[in-house]
Amino acid sequence: MLHLKIIIEKSKDHFSAYAENLEGIYGGGNSIGEVKKSILESIKLFKEFNTDIPKELKGNFKLVFDTQSFLE
Repeated sequence: MLHLKIIIEKSKDHFSAYAENLEGIYGGGNSIGEVKKSILESIKLFKEFNTDIPKELKGNFKLVFDTQSFLE
């Protein structure tokens, strides 16, 4: 099973996220929960509208959320 590492960062007024090891996966929201939903929607849309799906998104994969970055 491949892991897709999601980095979550906090700005002054919201949270943003991106996949560290896969370009094109981004999300945002007002809470960590919204960011997670946004990332899942981003993955769904990425798979729906791209013909060349990277191996990280084929078959079973696990999302690993790194929240440490916004705590620093």
